[in-house]
Amino acid sequence: MDPLPNAAFIGFTGTPLMAGEEKTRDVFGDYVSTYTYQQSTEDGATVPLFYENRIPELEFVNDAFADDLAAVIEEADLDEDQEHELERRLGRQYHLITRDDRLDRIAEDLVRHFVGRGYRGKAMFVAIDKATALRMMTKVRAAWDAEILRREAALPGVAEELREAEAAVIAFMRETDMALIVSQSQNEIADMDAKGLDIRPHRRRMLDEKLDERFKKASDPLRLVFVCAMWITGFDVPTCSTIYLDKPMKNHTLMQTIARANRNAPGKKAGLIVDYVGIFRNLQRALAIYAVWSAP
Repeated sequence: MDPLPNAAFIGFTGTPLMAGEEKTRDVFGDYVSTYTYQQSTEDGATVPLFYENRIPELEFVNDAFADDLAAVIEEADLDEDQEHELERRLGRQYHLITRDDRLDRIAEDLVRHFVGRGYRGKAMFVAIDKATALRMMTKVRAAWDAEILRREAALPGVAEELREAEAAVIAFMRETDMALIVSQSQNEIADMDAKGLDIRPHRRRMLDEKLDERFKKASDPLRLVFVCAMWITGFDVPTCSTIYLDKPMKNHTLMQTIARANRNAPGKKAGLIVDYVGIFRNLQRALAIYAVWSAP
């Protein structure tokens, strides 16, 4: 702006920075034209999103703390090389979110939910950090394999008229691929080793395979990815229909993340936000803010 002090700036954005951080308005001025979330749904440009709260045993009832927690996490996402700061600064709250028994329950629930959906589109699990994303993929994979074995063992006892459909579910589960999608950092191997996690095979896949192209391709069996910061903004996959949220978020980051599930695709009638961390109040506030800034 310094060399062009009298220039007019025009910006185009789907999610302006907002609620106490009005950087979009500060730079570009008042909105010239707006197109609301509700309008895009009514016009058919996007599909409606539905919200589902599952396993709500962990919920942050202190609004100020919830905001502070989301702010710390957003700040940590700026530099994944310093993810250990997230655990240090959040302390007990971090360990509540990432404790093993809680993640085990979520993994088992996710497997049941993923297989039981009507429209079986692609899905993303959003974890609080890189290590937790890796842990969750490992736990979901184990729960997934156990569910396949359970269904196969029970198949002979399934009513004959239902057996073909159940066999199709088992086949769907056996062919489904899943992957970890996280940015690379300098000391990630040592950091993950210290947590008892091996990121090496996952990093090889991220480097050697075109996982983004595979995930975007509707027919590809890569159907479930585990992320913490990558792919939650600006990454469009029309067949992505489900976002599993286990990361405190707010405002524009939350809105951009849930928008991963509202794109149009053949046979897709709606997207689904599955909340494992009690993010409903933040979602209500974000939607209310967008209703205000987008009002004519």
